[in-house]
Amino acid sequence: MRRAPWVRGVLIAVLVVVVTPLALAHLMLRASLPQLDGRASVAGLAAPASIERDALGVVTVSAASRSDLAFATGYAHAQDRFFQMDLARRLAAGELAELFGPVALRQDERARLFRFRSIARTLIAAAPAEHRGLIEAYTRGVNRALAGLAGRPWEYWLLGAAPQRWRAEDTILVAYAMWWDLQYGDFRTARMRRELDARLGGERCAGGWKCALAFLYPQRTQWDSPNVADEAALAAADARAAMLGPVPDAAALDLRAPRVGAAPSSGVQPALAELLWRATGLAAEEAGGTALGSNAFAVAGRLSANGAAVVASDMHLGLRVPTTWYRMRLRLAGGALDLNGLTLPGAPLLIAGSNGHVAWAFTNSYGEWLDLKPLECASVSDARLESAAGPLPLATVTETIRVHGAASVALPVRSIRDGAMAGAVLFEVEPGAHRCWLARWLAQLPAASNLNLQHLEQALSAAQVLALAPGLGMPHQNIIVGDSAGHIGWTIAGRVPLDTTGDARLTAAAGWRGADTQPHIYDPPLGRLWTANARATDEEAGLVAIGGDAAPLGAYYDLGARARQIRDDLLALKGGVQPSDLLRIQLDDRALFLERWRDELLGLIDRSALEAEPARAEFRRLIEGWDARAAADSCGYYLVRAFRTRLRDDVWQQLLRTLGVAADAPPPMQFEEPLWRMLSREPPQLLPAPYASWRAFLLAELDATIADLKTRCTQLARCRWGAHNPVRVRHPLSAALPLLAPLIDMPGLALPGDHDMPRVQDGAVGASERFGVAPGHEAQGYLHIAGGQSGHPLSPYYRAGFAAWAQGEPLPFLPGRSEHRLELRPSLGQPVH
Repeated sequence: MRRAPWVRGVLIAVLVVVVTPLALAHLMLRASLPQLDGRASVAGLAAPASIERDALGVVTVSAASRSDLAFATGYAHAQDRFFQMDLARRLAAGELAELFGPVALRQDERARLFRFRSIARTLIAAAPAEHRGLIEAYTRGVNRALAGLAGRPWEYWLLGAAPQRWRAEDTILVAYAMWWDLQYGDFRTARMRRELDARLGGERCAGGWKCALAFLYPQRTQWDSPNVADEAALAAADARAAMLGPVPDAAALDLRAPRVGAAPSSGVQPALAELLWRATGLAAEEAGGTALGSNAFAVAGRLSANGAAVVASDMHLGLRVPTTWYRMRLRLAGGALDLNGLTLPGAPLLIAGSNGHVAWAFTNSYGEWLDLKPLECASVSDARLESAAGPLPLATVTETIRVHGAASVALPVRSIRDGAMAGAVLFEVEPGAHRCWLARWLAQLPAASNLNLQHLEQALSAAQVLALAPGLGMPHQNIIVGDSAGHIGWTIAGRVPLDTTGDARLTAAAGWRGADTQPHIYDPPLGRLWTANARATDEEAGLVAIGGDAAPLGAYYDLGARARQIRDDLLALKGGVQPSDLLRIQLDDRALFLERWRDELLGLIDRSALEAEPARAEFRRLIEGWDARAAADSCGYYLVRAFRTRLRDDVWQQLLRTLGVAADAPPPMQFEEPLWRMLSREPPQLLPAPYASWRAFLLAELDATIADLKTRCTQLARCRWGAHNPVRVRHPLSAALPLLAPLIDMPGLALPGDHDMPRVQDGAVGASERFGVAPGHEAQGYLHIAGGQSGHPLSPYYRAGFAAWAQGEPLPFLPGRSEHRLELRPSLGQPVH
């Protein structure tokens, strides 16, 4: 049957209108794919170097010198991850509005208060020649790779922007982006503590804090599992953790008192530009979210299969595309250097992994590395702050924030010029309350950051790493290290001030700690070490070094439930330990933390509670038969967790309302302890109004939980943990471009795991990587990351390895057979700067 001419015309028009733009878009996308094979003549390289990629895109860089190795590392990073690098430097520098427009302005204003770009320039100028040369070589490599792309990275076409060249200071800014991710959220916690301390009644105790505050922010909890020397110390630590202080009396805290209402939310729907911005995940601080964390642990060589220590790492960060880490092997000619593990796009160093002699891993320390203090103030100008104690001179610097599609914004950044508070930044002014908030952060001190992490490349022993750790200029981390001779150790990696008291701590006026005064543990007879963001040591001087004035309140530590489960898993290993044994611990999804909550619920839903209550009866039946795991298909786990979460949040919000604190901040990470003690002791002054008894309150919370679950699942029996908590690994731009989401996001999956167990998986937060390795035996190790190596959706390496990470399947620690090889040859031209 012949088609009418007009039909053919319409079909041709449709093809032209639809297919032609798609073809052009495809060509533009392909233009930004990197060269993987052949030769590239590049300026700024002293001798030939090579970049090889295996079947997963894991990169092996080989060069004749450390400088050329840095050049080739920057080249590979820029080929695969330039947009990620750009977001990191812009986050720290406060330059995101230049890409995203006015919607990112508030975030830029927050970051500009700390003037990290200015500090980064100071650091580069003062850096040792070795470090400055490394950064400059890396910078040349980044810019040469960017110039070598046939088209700009695809994200910039969507944003209508052009990528800006990399500068040496940008590598320092990438480090400051990690400071931001790992510590900036503590400002909110610090403010909440100050607000609660001011409103609680009763006397003051250790550190000048209200005694009642130690109930809400306990130094120790029943879950605490600090590292100890031996079995006797283990029992003593557990006994101390069980010795808890008193519950506040009504004079200090009374939830039956009149309440202050909280302001309602606006309910305004976000515009497209805001969706695009929020999709990046860089605005997460505004709305809170799950705390970041990590696991790291080690087993001594006397317990391993080959006599070398075994080290494991899984760092829990926000999951997005591309993933945080970039797998690499960095080799110098003649075997002078052979590094394997994780690099951070934007920096020329191995962040975590093995050098063949030692292996190391990090977890966030959650110590007190910043502070936020209120100050009564009547007025503020560029030159002076009028306070109740008298005028304070201010130094004011105007920061200009460029805004895409709008006029630039001038931001005055004010700080105290002289006196004991010199250098403190004016964080916020509350005119109606005549209150100013002053911020201090060790990140503001140029001496707190450096490139000394490079020194780990040549370390030969765990003892040597412990000696180097106090000089590493980085966000303060627990470092776990093991060496090929079987030794293991723990300490804090980062610059820790000698003076732990008050404002002096955050100026490091007395200098920095060295290996002799930095808290550390070396070769404990127990033969095992573990960290999971909770209290890592039981030694009093170490607690003060990490916690400063907040040490009596437990600093900012995470709850110890995850650390305890890891500890007990490690103690169950009696010998012949291999990396695969540590992977099993990383994948442990047993619900030990929630077992007592399930028992509490079974006791609550007794015969009298079931009378004429079929929904309660079904709830009880479903949790009675739970499998005690955070399995993706678990109904019982989901139900128990939902009750506990609702109860925790409701009690916390009632507490804030009672004290008149208007805040949407989540409960402290250790709030489990005071909550459980309320349930166990049933103090009448802490019973939320208007309930007549704790039992009545808990049954009301149960009924509210059931009603909420039915709105999500229609039937309780259909509620499944994985369906409620799917892993979401998305590209920063996909939420604003839903038609592209299937092409640029990782597959949505229902995975096991949760926060208070070794296998951490909580929506868009989870294990960004997992590795286990015995130094000197890297071929027996494993390593996988939460995504592919490439940030380009047309690359074969965009999703390669993601499925193995999701299923917990070990991938080899070392790169596989090379499938692509790019030779970098020095050109005769001038170096690229």
